[in-house]
Amino acid sequence: MPPMDIQEIPADPEFDMFFYCEVAGENRIDRNTLEEIEERWERWSGHLHAFRLTNPQGGAQYLLLFMDKAVEDEIEGIWQDSPTSGLALHNLAIAMVMSAAHGFIPELQEGRCAPLPKPGQAALDAFATLGLTWNPEGTVNRQYAVFTLYPYSGGCDICYLQESCPKAALER
Repeated sequence: MPPMDIQEIPADPEFDMFFYCEVAGENRIDRNTLEEIEERWERWSGHLHAFRLTNPQGGAQYLLLFMDKAVEDEIEGIWQDSPTSGLALHNLAIAMVMSAAHGFIPELQEGRCAPLPKPGQAALDAFATLGLTWNPEGTVNRQYAVFTLYPYSGGCDICYLQESCPKAALER
């Protein structure tokens, strides 16, 4: 199988306080936290990467979004000093990646999941080219990442995590 085409695509999600609150499970944000997350949003936007992976012979296309490890390390360091601040920033990184995913795949804004397909060898090779490693439990070696079919191509029925997904279990 030929290697996948890897095309970097611009991701510039806008901060949505309501979406952040939804991700964080909060009704409101105090002023200090808001200032902290707004500053981080601006700074971290340069650490968000988006790629379209395409089979050059036709067929599947994928969207891959991830934050640099530097963001993970920053959050972990803050978490050690202040679990409350660390959790707020953890939720911010999730909101940033998912907001970017919403921008590329509007169906996700309607509450649909971004199903995780099982990557074939060409996708695994593309991950390696980008410095990522696929883990057998269905993740890459980045804590804040999304890998899904692009454009939207279905939900639970095509998801690698179908058996262990808490959302799918609730719907059964």
